[in-house]
Amino acid sequence: MKHLVFATLMCISALSAKAQVLTFETVKKGYETAVNMPESDVCYNADYTEDDITTMYVYQKSGDSKNVQLTPYRKHDYTYAADGMLTSKVTSQWDDMNNCWTIASRYDYSLDRDIYSIEYSHFNNKANSFEQPVDKMIYTLQPYSDVHYISHYRRQDSSTLYQLISEMQVIEMPLLFAKQYSAQ
Repeated sequence: MKHLVFATLMCISALSAKAQVLTFETVKKGYETAVNMPESDVCYNADYTEDDITTMYVYQKSGDSKNVQLTPYRKHDYTYAADGMLTSKVTSQWDDMNNCWTIASRYDYSLDRDIYSIEYSHFNNKANSFEQPVDKMIYTLQPYSDVHYISHYRRQDSSTLYQLISEMQVIEMPLLFAKQYSAQ
């Protein structure tokens, strides 16, 4: 759930900036904001290709101000379309036992006319592939209006249908009207 809250906040910030969709600029701005947070218990680093952030690394800090230790924690790999729109974000966790990154999940982003969708999938280590998406957020974009709709769907696994979890109507950023649905 924390993952989708973060995805929602990133999209709302993009929508409030009239960006409509997440782009390399949104990722870069998120990185710059995170890097400049004072008193954080994490540290960030990134790999770039020209202006695009291709990989963002998150390290946990430990120790005191004179002897800070950085431990790998999370890695995000980003893929963009030719126009700069973010198309996927793969998240890996640091595996202390094997001293390597282990893929954990993926967000897929797509735009079809005025519908912007984000799907969240877990990585299946045994099958060495991503499972079918279990969460989906749909943003209905209104090009000549400040009204946007956000719908959140979830399913238990790939064999079940999506169920509507919540809907939000966004009017004049950052005003949100949300309706939560109970699980049935």
